[in-house]
Amino acid sequence: MILEVDLGNTRSKWRLLSPESSTAGVVDTDSLRRGDPPSTWCEFPVTRVRAVNVAGAEAGSGLSAIVHSLGWGAVEFARVERECAGVTCGYRDLSRLGVDRWLAVLAAHRQFQRPCLVADCGSAVTLDLLGAGGQHRGGFIVPGLALMRRALSRDTDAVQVADTIEAGMSLAAGRDTTEAVNRGLVLMVTGAIDKAMAGLAEEAASPLLVITGGDGPIVASLTHHAHELAPDLVLDGLTLSNP
Repeated sequence: MILEVDLGNTRSKWRLLSPESSTAGVVDTDSLRRGDPPSTWCEFPVTRVRAVNVAGAEAGSGLSAIVHSLGWGAVEFARVERECAGVTCGYRDLSRLGVDRWLAVLAAHRQFQRPCLVADCGSAVTLDLLGAGGQHRGGFIVPGLALMRRALSRDTDAVQVADTIEAGMSLAAGRDTTEAVNRGLVLMVTGAIDKAMAGLAEEAASPLLVITGGDGPIVASLTHHAHELAPDLVLDGLTLSNP
């Protein structure tokens, strides 16, 4: 059985894979930093562990210590390569591309076989352009919904409003501050997606918007673009980078 882990800044997704079945879950990354694994992990005969880490060295070390203590050997951490699984990386310096972004692009290319904008909507929103023939064209990084909200609350006195963002909400101009803030935050993300999709469409016919990340369902419900919601995109890419 293979354990796959996506170490995120706040939450970490994991899944256990075997030819017959799979089990998945989410754990606070701080628990892994402390060396405290989900109890479910101990119930299965794991023979291999592969992971993607964007949460820093401490989280990676914590996971490695857990795996070692359980007698599962060494963790195989994914890394960005110039070429992998039919995709060519568009970054000049491979070390500057987040490995989670790279894995999401690999999975999108394998699953959809067409030009895509890969939108990972989490603490930050990353937008990666995938052109024809598996050519990664680079991308954009903007603050996520929660991060923008915290910035407004921290740095302005009058903009302290409840979070009313939900799937399918109206994006008409707000008639009070609560509506104006919540709808404006969403428009910041969907507007960035619109601009990136327009740029990709100039060089690739009919690009598909592929959405993942914790806020993915909200963004998917509010975009007018043809799209696919792929919540396990990063873990699917891990399977490709570390087969």
